[in-house]
Amino acid sequence: MKQYLVFRLYGPITSWGEIAVGENRHSFSYPSKSAVIGLIASALGYKREEEDKHTQLTNSLSFGIKVYNSGILLKDYHTTQVPPFQQKVVYFTRKEELEDKLNLNTILSAREYRMDSLYDVCIWEKNNSFQLQEIEKKLKEPNFCLYLGRKSCVLSSPLFTSLVEAENLFLAFEKYEKGLKEIFLQKEINYEQIFQIKEKQLIEYLWEDESQETSVEIRFRRDEVLSRKRWQFAERKEFYKSEEK
Repeated sequence: MKQYLVFRLYGPITSWGEIAVGENRHSFSYPSKSAVIGLIASALGYKREEEDKHTQLTNSLSFGIKVYNSGILLKDYHTTQVPPFQQKVVYFTRKEELEDKLNLNTILSAREYRMDSLYDVCIWEKNNSFQLQEIEKKLKEPNFCLYLGRKSCVLSSPLFTSLVEAENLFLAFEKYEKGLKEIFLQKEINYEQIFQIKEKQLIEYLWEDESQETSVEIRFRRDEVLSRKRWQFAERKEFYKSEEK
């Protein structure tokens, strides 16, 4: 038996960044590893410039995703007024930036979001650098605000974190959902209606580390954090399978 930490990501709007080219900012259909690790790092209170801590966290955890609903794609034409970089000039607030009217430039971009998406996330230890119990505690009482890819994308439900012991990732997800349903049943709340889960729908699974199954698809995604400060990411292999439930 292996220990897993499972939690739920549900929000009215999410954004899971892909490789950005020019003014286009695309969103993937499910969370990236960098987004999940970033969310955990925020809960632990890590600042972006603390490179060593982020690297250690990335190298210490493996993760998998269960996709119930990847959401409806939303495209936003985005305009932002910002002053250019000037040596020895520091703006401490957004108000100070906007007051420098002579130097303001307008940046145009097209950004993608996902509406009403629902995912379960499962993490487990690669080594003993981090204890899942510690991460669970911090996710319940985070040091920094948690968000779903972008700061404008807020959570619309608790994370419902739970430590689960199971033989594999899929049984951990199954055990987690069963426990969550029981909690809602005790409170007489309609679980399926709250999370908009249909009676029959396609469920997707994506995970890393070597797979014991043969009938899976291998994918590659550039979302392994190399540097938070410089926004550098490495390519990572993950496994994919889907089934109708």
